[in-house]
Amino acid sequence: MIELEHVSKRYGETQALNDVSFSVQKGEIIGFVGPNGAGKSTAMKIITTYTAPSEGSVCVGGFDVVKDPLEVRRQIGYLPERVPLYEDMLVTEYLEFIGEARHLNGKFKQRFDFVVDACGLESVLKRKIAVLSKGFRQRTCLAQALIHDPDVLVLDEPTSGLDPIQIIGIRNLIKDLAHSKTIILSTHILSEVATIADRIFVINQGRLVGNGTFDELVNSLMERGSIYVSAKATKTEFDKAVRTIPAIQEIVYDSGLKRGIIGAHIYHDPKEDLVTPLNEVIHRAKWTVLALQQERLSLEESFIRLTQTMPEAVIDEGQGGGA
Repeated sequence: MIELEHVSKRYGETQALNDVSFSVQKGEIIGFVGPNGAGKSTAMKIITTYTAPSEGSVCVGGFDVVKDPLEVRRQIGYLPERVPLYEDMLVTEYLEFIGEARHLNGKFKQRFDFVVDACGLESVLKRKIAVLSKGFRQRTCLAQALIHDPDVLVLDEPTSGLDPIQIIGIRNLIKDLAHSKTIILSTHILSEVATIADRIFVINQGRLVGNGTFDELVNSLMERGSIYVSAKATKTEFDKAVRTIPAIQEIVYDSGLKRGIIGAHIYHDPKEDLVTPLNEVIHRAKWTVLALQQERLSLEESFIRLTQTMPEAVIDEGQGGGA
């Protein structure tokens, strides 16, 4: 549905994007993450024909963004980072204007009713855009992006300025739309992209340094695997039994636990299965297990490691290619 091949973008001496390639399939939700100024918004502006690439090619639905920009725009609904609205218009007037600009004609009433309900605009339809809160302005702009029922949605910070209930509503709407649409969204809320996105593209210093599901990206960053075990056992007997497993690299024990209970962080080669042999040791020893779980990086730790990855060390775990 969307293809970028060796795309670069320069603003004078500033290199905003540097040799970025990826593809997005129909129905996928793609999350863009990266530090401020990494190139996320630039990539979105190129996809939506807002600006042209300095090098490389971009196609949306089979149409080139430079050669056939109008065909591309017909397929795209765009929510930019800075919401463009006509402040002297009522919300209903603004949506009517967008409907006319999109040549909806007889389809307008159906689409109008849909976006008003989906974006929660019923209470502000007769208000001027100038007096709307930031959250309602954001929702009004999201409505204009949806009103023509586009095949592709490009959403730059779609939940910015919304309260928690509104954020949940927009997340659910995005998930529902993904059955029939391709969606690219950027966000600084790490839990949001981990929850919504099918794949995550990590952009840093204008390069694509990560491409995959959240689990794939986290696993690729793990220098070693870690499993936490809490059991009714003495430290001596536990240590002696568990260290018979060849894949184990280190065991770090919790302190301050009750006598007869151990808590252990067991580090191992991430390429090796530790769960099966560990369960066998526990079964033979007949310990009562209080907790057994794989430990993983937090969202924040994952983001920091990904964005500190050198541009040459590209992580590409997902389908569709990488830079």
